[in-house]
Amino acid sequence: MKRYPYIFLLMLSLLVVVSCRQGGQKAAGEEQDIEMRYATLLRMKEGDGYVAAEFLNPWDSTRVLHRYVLVPRDAELPAKLPEGDVIRTPLRKMLVYVSVHSSLFNELGALDAIGAVGDGQYMYIDRLQADIKSGKVLDCGTSNAINVEQIIDFDPDAVIISAMEDNNSYAKLLNVGIPVVECADYMETGPLQRAEWMRFYGLLVGKGAQADSLFAAIEHDYNSLKDKVKDIPHKPTVLDGKKLNSSWYVAGAASTTGQMITDAGGQYVFLDETSNGSVPYSPEVVLDRGIDADIWMLKYYKEEGEPMLSDLSSDWTGYTRLKAYREKRVYSVNLSHTDFYMVTPFHPEVLLKEYIHICHPEVVEPGFIPTYYKRIEE
Repeated sequence: MKRYPYIFLLMLSLLVVVSCRQGGQKAAGEEQDIEMRYATLLRMKEGDGYVAAEFLNPWDSTRVLHRYVLVPRDAELPAKLPEGDVIRTPLRKMLVYVSVHSSLFNELGALDAIGAVGDGQYMYIDRLQADIKSGKVLDCGTSNAINVEQIIDFDPDAVIISAMEDNNSYAKLLNVGIPVVECADYMETGPLQRAEWMRFYGLLVGKGAQADSLFAAIEHDYNSLKDKVKDIPHKPTVLDGKKLNSSWYVAGAASTTGQMITDAGGQYVFLDETSNGSVPYSPEVVLDRGIDADIWMLKYYKEEGEPMLSDLSSDWTGYTRLKAYREKRVYSVNLSHTDFYMVTPFHPEVLLKEYIHICHPEVVEPGFIPTYYKRIEE
């Protein structure tokens, strides 16, 4: 009988430990999952003195593309670390190859951490361009012709580059001892899925809390906009894209474009194309499917002025058969010297508002002026 109090105390202690763990507290030496609400290719865990990040392979979901272990720069390396490339944070001397990431680092107030760039001509940030011109930021050419010796001499604390299924362009970098962050965010298939990757990039530059807050605001704004149109019964039909040589690349319904059209209260004419990427179709097939679409949205490149309906008909007379063309409900973003691809991947709420402005202008506040998509004039 005297043993019962001790058994009771032991059971009580076990319950307290379990309760603490269920409440989100991390036991010594144990990793705690960092919840990702949308991203499907990124996993993160917090351990004692580090954050472990795992990128899933976008081309084979059963495999891991890369593992990274982020350790504060001013701390000693923990005695036990999980498998992965160790990156000391915050980064101070990055080589960045992707314009969208340079834009995000700039927004997070970490532009000074960029010491070198590749494909810098596409990074439309005035201060960064001035630093490249003055030589303060090293120009490492293009991602298609990586100079490994130049990069070794520069000795960055990390290289930020887009992941490729065939990584021959940067394969040598993976073996020289410099952490190569193979950014797979662009392979996510939804607006908020990709945007949530900013939480990892924020950790790289010591702006984790700021990136978390920024994403929470983006998530709120995106979902609030989506809610405004979800119960509107009339959904205009939408055609997207344009003819390119002998093909018309159609965004699948599960792609970011397909999802965003639906989230904006539109009815995508290729809802039955379930791909999460773009699929080449015969232009004649697309024309037949989209001939009666209420709205036509496309991307165009024109260095001087904005694209006109006459430009489209000159490109291909088949466009003139589209109802949206005849009724002048054609909307285009001119990609010439624009930051469209630098801003919108991590700010899908900006793009969704423009989609809603096109599909349901009555929902958007009066006087709203879109930044990217403009109605094409004659």
